[in-house]
Amino acid sequence: MRGSVPRGLGIKGVSDLDLIVISEDQHNDHSVEKIHREMALAYPWLNGKEIGFYSHKELTDVKLFSIIPFMLKTSSLCVYGDNIRSGLPGFKADRALANDHIIQLEAHIKQAKRGLVGNEDEEDIADCCGWIMKIIVRAGLALVMEKERAYTRDLYPAYQVFSTFYPKKERDMEKTLNYAINPFKSTEDIVRFLERFGDWMIRKGELWLEEYNPDRARRLPITSKY
Repeated sequence: MRGSVPRGLGIKGVSDLDLIVISEDQHNDHSVEKIHREMALAYPWLNGKEIGFYSHKELTDVKLFSIIPFMLKTSSLCVYGDNIRSGLPGFKADRALANDHIIQLEAHIKQAKRGLVGNEDEEDIADCCGWIMKIIVRAGLALVMEKERAYTRDLYPAYQVFSTFYPKKERDMEKTLNYAINPFKSTEDIVRFLERFGDWMIRKGELWLEEYNPDRARRLPITSKY
């Protein structure tokens, strides 16, 4: 289990419950749907659920940065089975981690726009809005990680750190934070915001990549440990 809930920081109606299942067995969509239903009944206060299935090898044979091993090592709780955390490499708040948030930012924003334009399903619109706004808030922290040398997946402190370095954009990032927590259901307003602040974030991300990852490598090597 990863995220705010195992750290005792879950907020009713806001927090997700995120599970990472490590197994050599095959899984199918039916088993995922069954787990989702059981979780919804057992934890009705959750805002959402996420379940990822991974093999032991892909999570422990890690030389390039990958977000799932990182989260297992730094913000997870083993609730069943063997705890593999001790076998994972050390991580720190550096450019390899920041790159993971920045390298896909433009593609994610474009994907969100495609999913929103012409969409009339309010629940789907809210899901898309919350998803992309969380990505933008965390990318904002990634932009300054080389200077701040700190990382969190929690949205509010990420917003605070970003705003320290970009005070003129604080109101825009505050709006992003609010959209992430209380997703808006107006596609026109969301797309318009993404075309303005989202495009600004993309330009800043490109400048970051020019400086720290000019080859645009999808994953950077893990180079240091705590």
